[in-house]
Amino acid sequence: MTLTAALFLILAALIPPLVLMGVIYRMDKIEREPPRMMMGLFFKGLLAMFPILILELLAAQFVDFFPWSYLGYLFLSYFCIPGFIEEGVKYRVLKKNTWNDPNFNFRFDAVVYSVFVSLGFAAVENVMYVLSNGFSTAVLRAIFSIPGHAMFGVVMGVGVGTAKWLETLGQRQQARSTMKRAWLTAAVLHGFYDFLLVGFGWIFYPYFIGLVIYVVRLLRKSAREDGPLSFT
Repeated sequence: MTLTAALFLILAALIPPLVLMGVIYRMDKIEREPPRMMMGLFFKGLLAMFPILILELLAAQFVDFFPWSYLGYLFLSYFCIPGFIEEGVKYRVLKKNTWNDPNFNFRFDAVVYSVFVSLGFAAVENVMYVLSNGFSTAVLRAIFSIPGHAMFGVVMGVGVGTAKWLETLGQRQQARSTMKRAWLTAAVLHGFYDFLLVGFGWIFYPYFIGLVIYVVRLLRKSAREDGPLSFT
């Protein structure tokens, strides 16, 4: 592969996540987040590829060691491993780098943060796949994989924003429970996404359409009902 061809493929892989990040960023109408902070979250999401790759390789070794049924193998390899590991690491990156940041002062901020972390990971994952498999892979992943990561990020971000709001009201137990649900919901949605895509394509397409409708409505509702986290 020539350098020109490689650069073209990298650009093709980066355009979809960058476009989606721009869309989400512009939806934050009340108070835009600092660009430097957002780029930092994007790159930390990108770096999340390394622990995710290590954990997934270890998990795959465990799965491959035992003789599973076909459905059992699909469930472990395409539901549990990508859903819980990828969303778990992204959740840790999101919480560690935003929860106590003074810029996190509106509920919708969490959605923006979560999507940037998710798409940072999705961008480097997309570049790796595209360089290995070519332009057709870039097109397919732009249609399915990149929006998938963005949607999981929205779901997690809405939950984290609600949890932060509950904490400001002094409801710490409810906040912790909401945080756990934010991660778990994103992980389950991600797990079903990959599981159905690989093993049950005829179910995946209505699932994908339903997920898009649900997340778009959730996103618009969250942006419309955005409010400050402090009432002082």
